[in-house]
Amino acid sequence: MIRFLLDQELRVEEQLDPNLTVLQYLRERCGKTGTKEGCASGDCGACTVVLAEPDGERLRYPTVNSCLTFVAALDGRQLISVEDLKHQGRLHQVQQAMVDCHGSQCGYCTPGFVMSLFALQKNVESADSAATHEALAGNLCRCTGYRPILAAAEQACTQRQPDQFDAREQQTLARLKA
Repeated sequence: MIRFLLDQELRVEEQLDPNLTVLQYLRERCGKTGTKEGCASGDCGACTVVLAEPDGERLRYPTVNSCLTFVAALDGRQLISVEDLKHQGRLHQVQQAMVDCHGSQCGYCTPGFVMSLFALQKNVESADSAATHEALAGNLCRCTGYRPILAAAEQACTQRQPDQFDAREQQTLARLKA
């Protein structure tokens, strides 16, 4: 049995195929198709999601390649996909930064980049160039040339505003610890 939060919804799964990936779970069981399968080998980052986990009295927001991560890894964590970022009809800051900076062309890689930027914004107080490049190192884009994506990262991290995840952090932390 595994217990985890899918955004804010408690999920208890008792009979899942042990080979089921997080990507398959999201797309096939939850109907969340924003997370894409690109290479199916962890090289492109199109499938990037965030698994929030307790780190002392705070949450830490590591990214994972959902095409390689089995659902069992979700136990005791909060799974956040690109669909979970939009709140009350408004794009999350990192999504809006991608729009403002023209960081997407074909859009296939965009959800993965957005999730990597989200994790960057959550995990560091201020992102310098090295931290940004490190956070985005697992994501590939064949259209934009990266400059607009780096501009979006700068905008999202330098103009950071509290979001719904900040507002619910202590509640989410308590639920995960329980």
